[in-house]
Amino acid sequence: MASPATSILVVVLSLHNVISTKPFIYHSDPLLVALNVLAGKGKHSPYRVIVVDERLRPRGVITGRRVLEVISGYRGTAVRLKKGIKGVMREPVTLFIEEARHIFPDSMPVHALLTYMAENAIGLILVVDERGVLRGAIDEESILHALKGRRYGIKVRDAMTRNVHTISPTASLAEAVDKIVKLRVRRLPVIDGQGLQGILTVTDILKYLLMEEKQIEILLYDVEIDKVLEKKVSDIMCQDVVTINPSSDIGEAIDVMLKSDVSGLPVTEGNKLIGILSRLDVVMKVLRAIGPACPIPA
Repeated sequence: MASPATSILVVVLSLHNVISTKPFIYHSDPLLVALNVLAGKGKHSPYRVIVVDERLRPRGVITGRRVLEVISGYRGTAVRLKKGIKGVMREPVTLFIEEARHIFPDSMPVHALLTYMAENAIGLILVVDERGVLRGAIDEESILHALKGRRYGIKVRDAMTRNVHTISPTASLAEAVDKIVKLRVRRLPVIDGQGLQGILTVTDILKYLLMEEKQIEILLYDVEIDKVLEKKVSDIMCQDVVTINPSSDIGEAIDVMLKSDVSGLPVTEGNKLIGILSRLDVVMKVLRAIGPACPIPA
């Protein structure tokens, strides 16, 4: 009988469809376009957007957290002081992007790309053709789609992050943004004396900022961002939290993440939070179980 590691090897290294198309915007587009893509009204809002030049060659990536950093003044301070928030939102997105460092030709074998991701704990690589034009990307979500529907013999507790940063439901959104930016996290479980009450993500905050009245306030009146973020965490957090048990197989967690369209699962025993499992945690655990020295199946 094949071991779990062997089963994973056959699944992952035989993938030919793990490269997927992703949303992209142009480097000359204003930051507001990135906000609209990252916090769109659709259910499947991405966490990151690829930025390309006029020839569709990758220039960088902008994430939801980076947008929060700019809006809240942790980045782009000089521009914000000179032009205000409404001015910043109209500046070219290229001023705020993260450099695209992990770019590979589409001629590279998929198993080599996945090994690189596992060894460097990277959640996104960009794939280009011989002209350097963007063909697509490999990220945590596309890998999870290829791994779904299987069991791997790996428990959630063996992949989850145990040191979880949380926030109170009575805290302000400004406090939440400060935590997210300084701790470099995507989500904050919301905890009070009764246990887990909800979860607040970067996307939740961006969607709130994109609400018509908030966007108008920012773009027309240049209000202070702390004024916009006075609401309590409990006002916009997701209360219907999807959780996972620490003894569940990691394959079950993959299926739950994809079905519920969430990027992370609080790990609970009863209503007690004991960890959090992100898509990156899952992908790294599975890919590292393969081992770079394993032979490639026919």
